[in-house]
Amino acid sequence: MVSPCFFALIMEDAPAQGASQGLLLLGLGLLAGILIAIVVLLVRLSVLEKRLGSLDTLGAIDAKLKAMSGSQANLELRRLEHLLVDIRDGQKRADQRLAQALENREREPASESDVQAAGPSRLAERIINRLLSQGYERIEILTPAKEFEQMVNGDGEVRVEARRGGAAYKGRVKVQAGSILEVHLRAPFAIFP
Repeated sequence: MVSPCFFALIMEDAPAQGASQGLLLLGLGLLAGILIAIVVLLVRLSVLEKRLGSLDTLGAIDAKLKAMSGSQANLELRRLEHLLVDIRDGQKRADQRLAQALENREREPASESDVQAAGPSRLAERIINRLLSQGYERIEILTPAKEFEQMVNGDGEVRVEARRGGAAYKGRVKVQAGSILEVHLRAPFAIFP
């Protein structure tokens, strides 16, 4: 027969086996829970990655906006530059027309005696005014007085020297019947390269 000790050993082993099986089941349950949590995290991470993938296009949009704003600024600067050039050209034309109008007004004297008395000085004054309106300064008329007096009622070229922007310019002013036809001045460095 079986001794009572044997039953005691079996009884003592039964809870130990149940406990080890319980621990094994608990460990498997924990492992399954961890695996499920990892799978859930991976699914959520892939969903988040898809959402962030659509946000990557924001970087491209930002780059395009920067390029457009840079080109827009350059376009505005070019427009402003062209506008300033147009204003400068208009100012030059207005100065030339004003000088021409003043010259035409001065060309019509009251009588012949006025022309004889003030002819050379008025022509010199008109030449100086024309050059001043074109931006020249320190203007000197180099043509001798005798030649200059002959040009009051005739044709000729008056040699002049002037400065503009700090550079010396030399040239001629073409005169016909007491009126200025053409102004032609050059910087010496443009004449002799």
